[in-house]
Amino acid sequence: MSKPIGVRIDSKQEEVWRKFKEFVEEKYGKKHTVLGNELVKALQLYLELYERVSNRKREPETQLIKERAGDIEVKPLKEISYDLLNTIIACRGYLEQIEEEIKEMPPSAKEKMDNLKQALFKAQKIVQERLESIK
Repeated sequence: MSKPIGVRIDSKQEEVWRKFKEFVEEKYGKKHTVLGNELVKALQLYLELYERVSNRKREPETQLIKERAGDIEVKPLKEISYDLLNTIIACRGYLEQIEEEIKEMPPSAKEKMDNLKQALFKAQKIVQERLESIK
């Protein structure tokens, strides 16, 4: 069972909160029931980063991932992004191959296939944008 919590956000940080909510809504198509889960994931990531940095006796940077990538090395992030991009492209190719091989596809299966291809295309675009921002 979930439990409501409350926090105050400095007006300077309000834009970050707005972007986070928009991200969650874009990812799931809703905020209700998922915003809290995504916030917990973000907090877990921050705590893991803080723990990693504190082992080196340094303060974490709040813009660690977005701006500097300091303790999250850029090279592995870039390599992982390329691996993910290649996987997405391969999956799109496999779907197209399956569609070509199956002559009679029920409309419901065709719709699911189209939705999957759209999701993969969107994921590909996100990863490509990430790669461009890393360069």
